[in-house]
Amino acid sequence: MAKPMLPPDSTFPAARRVFTNRNLRLESLGAFGFDMDHTLAIYDTRQFDRLSFELALDGVLRRLDLPPEVRDVRWDPAAAVRGLVVDKKSGNLLKVDAYHHVTRARHGEKFLDKEERRDLYASGRVRLGTGRYRSFDTLFDLPEGSLYTALVARVDAVAAGRSRPDYRALSEGVRAAVDGTHADGSLKSHITADLDRFFTRDPHLVPTLQKFRDAGKKLFLLTNSEPSYTGAVMQHLVGGEPGSWVGLFDLVICSAGKPGFFVKRGDGEPIPVGQDARLPNRNGNCFLGGDSFFLEKQLGISGDGILYFGDHTYGDILRSKKSVGWRTAMIIPEVEEELQALVPLIETLRELGRVEKSLDDLVMRKDHLRTGGGDPDEIAALTALVTQGLGRRGGLQRKIKSAFNPHWESVFREGRAASRLGRQVMEFACIYTSRVSNFLNYPTDKFFARPVEILPHERGILPES
Repeated sequence: MAKPMLPPDSTFPAARRVFTNRNLRLESLGAFGFDMDHTLAIYDTRQFDRLSFELALDGVLRRLDLPPEVRDVRWDPAAAVRGLVVDKKSGNLLKVDAYHHVTRARHGEKFLDKEERRDLYASGRVRLGTGRYRSFDTLFDLPEGSLYTALVARVDAVAAGRSRPDYRALSEGVRAAVDGTHADGSLKSHITADLDRFFTRDPHLVPTLQKFRDAGKKLFLLTNSEPSYTGAVMQHLVGGEPGSWVGLFDLVICSAGKPGFFVKRGDGEPIPVGQDARLPNRNGNCFLGGDSFFLEKQLGISGDGILYFGDHTYGDILRSKKSVGWRTAMIIPEVEEELQALVPLIETLRELGRVEKSLDDLVMRKDHLRTGGGDPDEIAALTALVTQGLGRRGGLQRKIKSAFNPHWESVFREGRAASRLGRQVMEFACIYTSRVSNFLNYPTDKFFARPVEILPHERGILPES
Protein backbone atom coordinates (compact mmCIF):
# COMPACT_ATOMS: atom_id res chain seq x y z
CA MET A 1 0.00 0.00 0.00
CA ALA A 2 1.43 3.39 -1.00
CA LYS A 3 2.31 5.78 1.80
CA PRO A 4 0.20 8.94 1.94
CA MET A 5 1.84 12.04 0.51
CA LEU A 6 2.91 14.52 3.16
CA PRO A 7 2.07 18.15 2.52
CA PRO A 8 4.90 20.52 1.58
CA ASP A 9 6.11 22.84 4.31
CA SER A 10 4.05 25.77 3.03
CA THR A 11 0.67 24.01 3.14
CA PHE A 12 0.26 23.70 6.89
CA PRO A 13 0.17 26.54 9.41
CA ALA A 14 3.42 28.35 10.17
CA ALA A 15 2.77 27.78 13.88
CA ARG A 16 3.10 24.02 13.33
CA ARG A 17 6.32 24.03 11.34
CA VAL A 18 9.81 23.02 12.43
CA PHE A 19 12.50 25.70 12.14
CA THR A 20 16.18 25.09 11.51
CA ASN A 21 19.32 26.71 12.93
CA ARG A 22 21.78 23.96 11.95
CA ASN A 23 21.49 21.31 9.27
CA LEU A 24 20.00 18.11 10.66
CA ARG A 25 19.34 14.83 8.85
CA LEU A 26 16.81 12.73 10.77
CA GLU A 27 17.87 9.63 8.84
CA SER A 28 21.32 9.74 10.46
CA LEU A 29 19.94 9.65 14.02
CA GLY A 30 19.54 6.45 15.99
CA ALA A 31 17.64 7.67 19.05
CA PHE A 32 15.15 10.37 19.93
CA GLY A 33 14.85 11.45 23.57
CA PHE A 34 12.17 13.55 25.25
CA ASP A 35 11.76 15.62 28.35
CA MET A 36 8.24 15.35 29.80
CA ASP A 37 7.09 18.64 31.34
CA HIS A 38 6.35 21.29 28.71
CA THR A 39 7.71 18.94 26.03
CA LEU A 40 5.57 15.80 25.76
CA ALA A 41 3.19 17.14 28.39
CA ILE A 42 1.45 20.36 27.33
CA TYR A 43 0.31 22.25 30.40
CA ASP A 44 -2.64 24.59 30.49
CA THR A 45 -0.33 27.39 31.56
CA ARG A 46 -3.04 29.71 32.86
CA GLN A 47 -4.33 27.03 35.22
CA PHE A 48 -0.86 25.91 36.25
CA ASP A 49 0.54 29.42 36.74
CA ARG A 50 -2.41 30.55 38.85
CA LEU A 51 -2.12 27.51 41.11
CA SER A 52 1.66 27.89 41.43
CA PHE A 53 1.26 31.61 42.22
CA GLU A 54 -1.30 30.97 44.96
CA LEU A 55 0.66 28.14 46.61
CA ALA A 56 3.91 30.11 46.45
CA LEU A 57 2.23 33.18 47.98
CA ASP A 58 1.19 31.03 50.94
CA GLY A 59 4.78 29.83 51.24
CA VAL A 60 6.20 33.36 51.13
CA LEU A 61 3.85 34.49 53.89
CA ARG A 62 5.05 31.60 56.07
CA ARG A 63 8.73 32.28 55.37
CA LEU A 64 8.98 36.07 55.46
CA ASP A 65 7.81 38.69 57.91
CA LEU A 66 5.76 40.74 55.45
CA PRO A 67 3.08 43.34 56.15
CA PRO A 68 -0.51 42.05 56.09
CA GLU A 69 -1.27 44.27 53.07
CA VAL A 70 0.55 41.83 50.77
CA ARG A 71 -1.86 38.99 51.41
CA ASP A 72 -4.30 40.00 48.69
CA VAL A 73 -1.85 40.45 45.80
CA ARG A 74 -3.31 39.19 42.54
CA TRP A 75 -1.82 37.02 39.82
CA ASP A 76 -1.23 38.80 36.50
CA PRO A 77 -0.77 36.27 33.67
CA ALA A 78 1.09 38.85 31.55
CA ALA A 79 3.49 40.01 34.28
CA ALA A 80 6.40 37.76 33.24
CA VAL A 81 7.62 35.98 30.12
CA ARG A 82 10.42 33.54 29.49
CA GLY A 83 13.86 35.11 29.08
CA LEU A 84 13.42 37.84 31.69
CA VAL A 85 16.03 38.47 34.38
CA VAL A 86 15.44 39.33 38.05
CA ASP A 87 17.67 42.03 39.51
CA LYS A 88 17.52 40.98 43.17
CA LYS A 89 19.32 44.07 44.42
CA SER A 90 16.98 46.63 42.84
CA GLY A 91 13.77 44.61 42.77
CA ASN A 92 13.42 44.84 39.00
CA LEU A 93 12.39 42.48 36.23
CA LEU A 94 14.60 43.07 33.20
CA LYS A 95 14.36 42.29 29.53
CA VAL A 96 17.79 42.16 27.92
CA ASP A 97 18.92 41.80 24.35
CA ALA A 98 21.32 39.24 22.92
CA TYR A 99 24.29 41.18 24.30
CA HIS A 100 22.81 41.60 27.80
CA HIS A 101 21.93 45.26 27.35
CA VAL A 102 18.94 46.21 29.48
CA THR A 103 16.13 47.24 27.14
CA ARG A 104 13.20 47.25 29.59
CA ALA A 105 13.01 47.31 33.37
CA ARG A 106 9.90 46.89 35.49
CA HIS A 107 9.82 47.76 39.18
CA GLY A 108 6.57 46.56 40.70
CA GLU A 109 3.86 47.94 38.43
CA LYS A 110 6.01 50.70 36.93
CA PHE A 111 8.33 50.53 33.92
CA LEU A 112 11.51 52.57 34.31
CA ASP A 113 12.17 55.27 31.72
CA LYS A 114 15.43 55.56 29.83
CA GLU A 115 17.08 57.87 32.36
CA GLU A 116 16.12 55.67 35.30
CA ARG A 117 17.53 52.62 33.52
CA ARG A 118 20.74 54.50 32.76
CA ASP A 119 21.14 55.50 36.41
CA LEU A 120 20.78 51.90 37.60
CA TYR A 121 22.68 50.17 34.79
CA ALA A 122 25.34 52.71 33.86
CA SER A 123 27.10 50.54 31.28
CA GLY A 124 23.79 49.46 29.79
CA ARG A 125 24.77 45.82 30.24
CA VAL A 126 24.36 43.37 33.10
CA ARG A 127 26.67 40.54 34.16
CA LEU A 128 24.27 37.64 34.43
CA GLY A 129 26.80 35.26 35.96
CA THR A 130 26.81 37.12 39.28
CA GLY A 131 24.57 36.35 42.25
CA ARG A 132 22.68 39.60 41.76
CA TYR A 133 20.70 38.20 38.85
CA ARG A 134 18.47 35.22 38.17
CA SER A 135 17.15 34.37 34.71
CA PHE A 136 13.83 32.76 33.79
CA ASP A 137 14.79 29.91 31.45
CA THR A 138 11.65 27.79 31.67
CA LEU A 139 7.88 28.26 31.67
CA PHE A 140 7.87 27.01 35.28
CA ASP A 141 9.54 30.31 36.25
CA LEU A 142 6.70 32.59 35.16
CA PRO A 143 4.55 32.38 38.33
CA GLU A 144 7.65 33.37 40.30
CA GLY A 145 8.07 36.48 38.17
CA SER A 146 4.42 37.43 38.54
CA LEU A 147 4.53 36.95 42.31
CA TYR A 148 7.79 38.83 42.77
CA THR A 149 6.73 41.91 40.82
CA ALA A 150 3.37 42.00 42.64
CA LEU A 151 5.09 41.78 46.04
CA VAL A 152 7.62 44.46 45.13
CA ALA A 153 4.78 46.83 44.26
CA ARG A 154 2.98 46.10 47.52
CA VAL A 155 5.98 46.35 49.88
CA ASP A 156 7.00 49.60 48.19
CA ALA A 157 3.53 51.00 48.78
CA VAL A 158 3.64 49.99 52.45
CA ALA A 159 7.13 51.45 52.92
CA ALA A 160 6.02 54.67 51.18
CA GLY A 161 9.59 55.89 50.88
CA ARG A 162 10.30 55.67 54.63
CA SER A 163 12.69 52.76 54.20
CA ARG A 164 14.12 50.67 51.37
CA PRO A 165 12.68 47.13 51.22
CA ASP A 166 15.12 44.23 51.07
CA TYR A 167 14.43 43.16 47.51
CA ARG A 168 17.07 40.41 47.59
CA ALA A 169 15.50 38.73 50.63
CA LEU A 170 12.11 39.04 48.96
CA SER A 171 13.41 37.44 45.75
CA GLU A 172 15.07 34.60 47.60
CA GLY A 173 11.95 34.08 49.71
CA VAL A 174 9.80 33.82 46.59
CA ARG A 175 12.30 31.42 44.99
CA ALA A 176 12.32 29.23 48.13
CA ALA A 177 8.53 29.25 48.27
CA VAL A 178 8.21 28.18 44.62
CA ASP A 179 10.81 25.44 45.12
CA GLY A 180 8.96 24.39 48.27
CA THR A 181 5.73 23.72 46.38
CA HIS A 182 7.65 21.24 44.23
CA ALA A 183 9.68 19.70 47.06
CA ASP A 184 6.78 19.12 49.46
CA GLY A 185 4.55 17.65 46.75
CA SER A 186 1.75 20.17 47.27
CA LEU A 187 1.83 21.49 43.70
CA LYS A 188 1.88 18.06 42.10
CA SER A 189 -0.79 16.69 44.41
CA HIS A 190 -3.18 19.41 43.21
CA ILE A 191 -2.28 18.63 39.60
CA THR A 192 -2.63 14.86 39.79
CA ALA A 193 -5.98 15.27 41.52
CA ASP A 194 -7.36 17.07 38.45
CA LEU A 195 -5.23 16.17 35.43
CA ASP A 196 -7.84 17.28 32.89
CA ARG A 197 -7.70 20.79 34.29
CA PHE A 198 -3.94 21.16 34.06
CA PHE A 199 -3.03 19.38 30.81
CA THR A 200 -4.03 19.68 27.18
CA ARG A 201 -4.13 16.32 25.43
CA ASP A 202 -2.54 16.35 21.98
CA PRO A 203 -4.26 13.71 19.81
CA HIS A 204 -1.25 13.66 17.47
CA LEU A 205 1.37 12.92 20.13
CA VAL A 206 1.11 9.12 20.20
CA PRO A 207 0.95 8.80 16.37
CA THR A 208 4.10 10.93 16.19
CA LEU A 209 6.00 8.74 18.66
CA GLN A 210 4.75 5.61 16.93
CA LYS A 211 5.89 7.00 13.59
CA PHE A 212 9.40 7.45 14.99
CA ARG A 213 9.38 3.88 16.31
CA ASP A 214 8.17 2.51 12.99
CA ALA A 215 11.12 4.23 11.35
CA GLY A 216 13.48 2.24 13.59
CA LYS A 217 14.36 4.99 16.03
CA LYS A 218 14.99 4.16 19.67
CA LEU A 219 12.94 6.40 21.96
CA PHE A 220 13.67 7.40 25.53
CA LEU A 221 11.99 9.56 28.16
CA LEU A 222 14.36 11.61 30.33
CA THR A 223 12.63 13.69 33.00
CA ASN A 224 13.45 15.31 36.32
CA SER A 225 10.00 14.33 37.59
CA GLU A 226 9.76 11.46 40.05
CA PRO A 227 8.24 8.10 38.98
CA SER A 228 4.79 8.58 40.55
CA TYR A 229 4.22 11.94 38.85
CA THR A 230 5.71 10.71 35.56
CA GLY A 231 3.44 7.68 35.58
CA ALA A 232 0.33 9.73 36.37
CA VAL A 233 0.99 12.35 33.68
CA MET A 234 2.06 9.96 30.92
CA GLN A 235 -0.86 7.62 31.63
CA HIS A 236 -3.21 10.60 31.33
CA LEU A 237 -1.65 11.80 28.07
CA VAL A 238 -1.35 8.42 26.33
CA GLY A 239 -4.27 6.49 27.79
CA GLY A 240 -4.74 2.74 27.38
CA GLU A 241 -4.15 0.03 29.96
CA PRO A 242 -2.33 1.24 33.10
CA GLY A 243 1.39 1.39 32.38
CA SER A 244 1.03 0.52 28.70
CA TRP A 245 2.48 3.91 27.70
CA VAL A 246 5.94 2.65 28.71
CA GLY A 247 5.86 0.45 25.59
CA LEU A 248 6.39 3.54 23.46
CA PHE A 249 9.90 3.91 24.89
CA ASP A 250 13.03 1.79 24.89
CA LEU A 251 14.22 3.53 28.05
CA VAL A 252 12.61 5.65 30.76
CA ILE A 253 14.66 7.65 33.27
CA CYS A 254 12.92 9.59 36.06
CA SER A 255 14.41 11.88 38.74
CA ALA A 256 17.20 12.58 36.28
CA GLY A 257 18.50 15.67 38.04
CA LYS A 258 19.29 17.60 34.86
CA PRO A 259 21.54 19.44 34.18
CA GLY A 260 23.74 17.38 36.51
CA PHE A 261 22.68 14.32 34.50
CA PHE A 262 25.11 15.37 31.77
CA VAL A 263 28.22 14.90 33.93
CA LYS A 264 29.54 11.53 35.06
CA ARG A 265 27.68 10.29 38.18
CA GLY A 266 27.20 6.55 37.75
CA ASP A 267 24.46 4.15 36.75
CA GLY A 268 20.77 4.58 37.30
CA GLU A 269 18.80 2.56 39.83
CA PRO A 270 16.01 0.28 38.52
CA ILE A 271 12.50 1.36 39.45
CA PRO A 272 10.96 -1.48 41.52
CA VAL A 273 8.84 -3.73 39.33
CA GLY A 274 5.10 -3.36 39.95
CA GLN A 275 5.48 -0.59 42.53
CA ASP A 276 3.17 1.71 40.55
CA ALA A 277 0.63 0.37 38.08
CA ARG A 278 1.11 3.46 35.91
CA LEU A 279 4.87 2.88 35.67
CA PRO A 280 5.20 -0.87 36.31
CA ASN A 281 8.66 -1.41 34.76
CA ARG A 282 7.65 -4.87 33.50
CA ASN A 283 10.54 -4.96 31.00
CA GLY A 284 13.19 -3.60 33.36
CA ASN A 285 13.85 -0.51 31.22
CA CYS A 286 12.81 2.16 33.75
CA PHE A 287 15.38 3.76 36.03
CA LEU A 288 15.95 6.47 38.63
CA GLY A 289 18.81 8.91 38.09
CA GLY A 290 22.12 7.89 36.60
CA ASP A 291 23.91 9.94 33.98
CA SER A 292 24.11 10.45 30.22
CA PHE A 293 26.87 7.85 29.91
CA PHE A 294 24.64 5.24 31.53
CA LEU A 295 21.82 6.23 29.17
CA GLU A 296 24.03 5.95 26.09
CA LYS A 297 25.28 2.53 27.24
CA GLN A 298 21.69 1.31 27.64
CA LEU A 299 20.76 2.49 24.15
CA GLY A 300 24.01 1.58 22.40
CA ILE A 301 23.95 5.04 20.79
CA SER A 302 25.91 8.14 21.78
CA GLY A 303 26.79 11.72 20.91
CA ASP A 304 25.39 13.15 17.72
CA GLY A 305 23.45 9.96 17.04
CA ILE A 306 20.90 11.24 19.60
CA LEU A 307 18.32 14.00 19.14
CA TYR A 308 16.94 15.34 22.42
CA PHE A 309 13.69 17.28 22.69
CA GLY A 310 13.34 19.66 25.63
CA ASP A 311 12.00 23.04 26.68
CA HIS A 312 14.55 24.22 29.26
CA THR A 313 17.15 26.50 27.64
CA TYR A 314 19.93 25.48 30.01
CA GLY A 315 18.96 22.17 31.63
CA ASP A 316 17.76 20.45 28.45
CA ILE A 317 19.24 22.16 25.41
CA LEU A 318 22.55 23.83 26.27
CA ARG A 319 23.93 21.13 28.57
CA SER A 320 22.96 18.15 26.36
CA LYS A 321 24.57 19.91 23.42
CA LYS A 322 27.74 21.22 25.06
CA SER A 323 28.47 18.41 27.52
CA VAL A 324 27.70 15.25 25.54
CA GLY A 325 27.27 16.39 21.94
CA TRP A 326 23.64 15.45 21.43
CA ARG A 327 21.65 17.16 18.70
CA THR A 328 18.89 19.34 20.09
CA ALA A 329 15.23 20.09 19.32
CA MET A 330 13.83 22.88 21.50
CA ILE A 331 10.10 22.86 22.21
CA ILE A 332 8.88 26.44 22.51
CA PRO A 333 5.10 26.92 22.87
CA GLU A 334 5.58 30.68 22.49
CA VAL A 335 6.46 30.10 18.81
CA GLU A 336 2.91 28.92 18.18
CA GLU A 337 1.39 31.78 20.17
CA GLU A 338 3.42 34.49 18.47
CA LEU A 339 3.04 33.14 14.94
CA GLN A 340 -0.72 32.88 15.40
CA ALA A 341 -0.66 36.56 16.38
CA LEU A 342 1.62 37.57 13.49
CA VAL A 343 0.00 35.73 10.58
CA PRO A 344 -3.04 38.09 10.44
CA LEU A 345 -0.55 40.97 10.33
CA ILE A 346 1.43 39.79 7.29
CA GLU A 347 0.38 42.74 5.14
CA THR A 348 1.14 45.15 7.98
CA LEU A 349 4.61 43.63 8.33
CA ARG A 350 5.21 43.89 4.59
CA GLU A 351 4.11 47.52 4.58
CA LEU A 352 6.43 48.22 7.51
CA GLY A 353 9.29 46.73 5.47
CA ARG A 354 8.44 48.99 2.53
CA VAL A 355 8.20 52.06 4.76
CA GLU A 356 11.56 51.32 6.40
CA LYS A 357 13.25 50.82 3.03
CA SER A 358 11.75 54.09 1.80
CA LEU A 359 12.98 55.86 4.93
CA ASP A 360 16.49 54.49 4.43
CA ASP A 361 16.51 55.80 0.85
CA LEU A 362 15.11 59.20 1.84
CA VAL A 363 17.62 59.66 4.67
CA MET A 364 20.49 58.67 2.37
CA ARG A 365 19.39 61.20 -0.27
CA LYS A 366 18.96 63.90 2.36
CA ASP A 367 22.38 63.22 3.88
CA HIS A 368 23.97 63.29 0.42
CA LEU A 369 22.42 66.70 -0.32
CA ARG A 370 23.37 68.11 3.08
CA THR A 371 27.00 67.10 2.79
CA GLY A 372 27.20 68.24 -0.84
CA GLY A 373 25.66 71.68 -0.36
CA GLY A 374 22.36 70.74 -2.02
CA ASP A 375 19.28 72.85 -2.63
CA PRO A 376 17.76 73.85 0.77
CA ASP A 377 14.22 73.56 -0.63
CA GLU A 378 14.87 69.99 -1.76
CA ILE A 379 16.39 69.16 1.63
CA ALA A 380 13.32 70.61 3.35
CA ALA A 381 11.00 68.55 1.13
CA LEU A 382 12.95 65.39 1.96
CA THR A 383 12.82 66.27 5.66
CA ALA A 384 9.03 66.51 5.44
CA LEU A 385 8.85 63.14 3.72
CA VAL A 386 11.06 61.59 6.41
CA THR A 387 8.83 63.01 9.14
CA GLN A 388 5.77 61.63 7.38
CA GLY A 389 7.43 58.24 6.99
CA LEU A 390 8.44 58.12 10.65
CA GLY A 391 4.84 58.78 11.64
CA ARG A 392 3.60 56.00 9.39
CA ARG A 393 6.28 53.64 10.71
CA GLY A 394 5.31 54.41 14.31
CA GLY A 395 1.66 53.61 13.62
CA LEU A 396 2.53 50.29 11.99
CA GLN A 397 4.91 49.37 14.82
CA ARG A 398 2.24 50.09 17.44
CA LYS A 399 -0.23 47.86 15.59
CA ILE A 400 2.30 44.99 15.51
CA LYS A 401 3.29 45.45 19.16
CA SER A 402 -0.35 45.19 20.24
CA ALA A 403 -0.38 41.55 19.12
CA PHE A 404 2.10 40.54 21.83
CA ASN A 405 2.44 40.65 25.61
CA PRO A 406 1.22 44.09 26.75
CA HIS A 407 4.26 44.62 28.98
CA TRP A 408 7.15 42.85 27.25
CA GLU A 409 5.98 42.40 23.62
CA SER A 410 7.66 39.52 21.72
CA VAL A 411 9.72 37.11 23.81
CA PHE A 412 12.08 36.58 20.85
CA ARG A 413 12.76 40.17 19.85
CA GLU A 414 13.50 43.60 21.25
CA GLY A 415 12.86 46.15 18.53
CA ARG A 416 14.89 45.20 15.46
CA ALA A 417 17.23 42.92 17.44
CA ALA A 418 16.90 39.47 18.97
CA SER A 419 16.21 39.26 22.68
CA ARG A 420 18.42 37.17 24.92
CA LEU A 421 15.97 34.29 24.59
CA GLY A 422 15.83 34.70 20.81
CA ARG A 423 19.61 34.55 20.58
CA GLN A 424 19.75 31.48 22.85
CA VAL A 425 17.27 29.67 20.61
CA MET A 426 19.42 30.45 17.57
CA GLU A 427 22.68 29.44 19.24
CA PHE A 428 21.70 26.37 21.25
CA ALA A 429 18.90 24.59 19.36
CA CYS A 430 19.66 22.69 16.16
CA ILE A 431 15.95 22.85 15.35
CA TYR A 432 12.94 24.21 17.22
CA THR A 433 9.17 24.04 17.08
CA SER A 434 6.12 24.60 19.25
CA ARG A 435 5.23 20.96 20.05
CA VAL A 436 6.55 17.45 19.44
CA SER A 437 3.58 16.40 17.31
CA ASN A 438 4.53 18.95 14.64
CA PHE A 439 6.98 16.29 13.40
CA LEU A 440 4.01 14.27 12.19
CA ASN A 441 3.99 16.69 9.24
CA TYR A 442 7.47 15.60 8.13
CA PRO A 443 9.02 12.36 6.80
CA THR A 444 11.29 10.52 9.22
CA ASP A 445 14.22 10.87 6.82
CA LYS A 446 13.75 14.63 6.54
CA PHE A 447 16.83 16.79 6.00
CA PHE A 448 16.27 20.04 7.86
CA ALA A 449 18.41 22.64 6.06
CA ARG A 450 19.26 25.93 7.68
CA PRO A 451 18.22 29.05 5.76
CA VAL A 452 20.78 31.24 4.04
CA GLU A 453 22.37 33.63 6.50
CA ILE A 454 22.15 37.14 5.08
CA LEU A 455 24.83 39.71 5.87
CA PRO A 456 23.82 43.38 5.88
CA HIS A 457 25.60 44.16 2.59
CA GLU A 458 23.79 41.24 0.90
CA ARG A 459 20.28 42.25 2.01
CA GLY A 460 18.01 42.97 -0.94
CA ILE A 461 20.41 41.23 -3.35
CA LEU A 462 20.46 37.55 -2.42
CA PRO A 463 17.27 35.60 -3.28
CA GLU A 464 16.20 34.81 0.32
CA SER A 465 16.60 38.37 1.58
